[in-house]
Amino acid sequence: MFKRNVMKRIILSILTMIPIAVIAQIPTGYYNSATGLSGQSLRVALRNIIRPHTTLTYTPGLWNAYYTTDVKPNGKLWDMYSDIPGGTPAYEFVLGPTSSGGNQCGSVSPSAEGSCYNREHTWPQSKFVSDTPMQNDLFIVYPTDYYVNNQRGDLPYGKVGSVSHTFTNGSKLGTNAYPGAPSGNCYEPLDSFKGDLARTYFYIATCYWTAQDSVKFTTWETAAGLTFKPWAIQMLLEWHHNDPVSQKEINRNNAVFPLQGNRNPFIDHPEYADCIWGTTCTGVGVNDVAGFTQSVVSYVNTANNTLVVNWDNLTDDELKNLSVLNMNGQMVYNAAATGMSRSAVISTANWAKGIYVLRIQSLNKADSRKIVIQ
Repeated sequence: MFKRNVMKRIILSILTMIPIAVIAQIPTGYYNSATGLSGQSLRVALRNIIRPHTTLTYTPGLWNAYYTTDVKPNGKLWDMYSDIPGGTPAYEFVLGPTSSGGNQCGSVSPSAEGSCYNREHTWPQSKFVSDTPMQNDLFIVYPTDYYVNNQRGDLPYGKVGSVSHTFTNGSKLGTNAYPGAPSGNCYEPLDSFKGDLARTYFYIATCYWTAQDSVKFTTWETAAGLTFKPWAIQMLLEWHHNDPVSQKEINRNNAVFPLQGNRNPFIDHPEYADCIWGTTCTGVGVNDVAGFTQSVVSYVNTANNTLVVNWDNLTDDELKNLSVLNMNGQMVYNAAATGMSRSAVISTANWAKGIYVLRIQSLNKADSRKIVIQ
């Protein structure tokens, strides 16, 4: 089950609409053409931003890329099929081929976990006729434990009901019990990686949504071509909301960018997923009431009851102070922005329901944004 705080619905609104983003090194103006859009218009705009991109070679291109895109702080390999964020995995892989002391798979097919890592197409190759550039796309292909990868095969991701096998990090194989899903088996990843994989699928369904590429995608349990089945989009949005963007994803997004020349928009702007496939679209647009543009952005993490304010792209006027006031004029949060790592995470867990005002101040500018908690 997902970890949930006391149920509290937080709706962020502002004096005029602004973009929402997580903390990431997004190039200035990268998403300008998507500003203010929603639905299929937004999907098209994002596709045009991230396509075409540089296509790496499958070998050695992907193997070499993993040295920067999928390396953990301890220097070992990130593997979403065996790792346990915040915990201790049963094993870790050393990057590189066996000839240099690494655990990259060779010609041997392991019969148990922890032997070596290979390349996992999160959207199975058999569902897009193993064609390029999707076959070599770093946002699709992750390094994973060979054995778990092989056991998953081309099964859809889902919610396991009757378990047939549990892997060392808690991921499972078994019957798909997600409401509305077709009968059959599925692979259920660890909760901590469900959002990662959902945003991967949103990327795929956007990046390859062209007349030339979409015909390569076949119909299977999850989607008809690049159109998600109703049960799948409901599950993917649920995973997206309950497992927000992590620092691992941000780092990987930033590492892929110089290699492929594109980014995953749903990591940079989590709200885009709801704007395309959901029922609401909050916070898309630009707020320049008092001189700040999209260089200062806000993101409410409803799963953890936090408000994130990020000014990573602000260069012309440094932020000096952040404060939040309730409607009685009482200050519930106040902190000097100077010295912060260009972002602030503010807990809203103990705030009463009602309207609050976020004040953003710099040496020469000031801005106010309304927050509604209900």
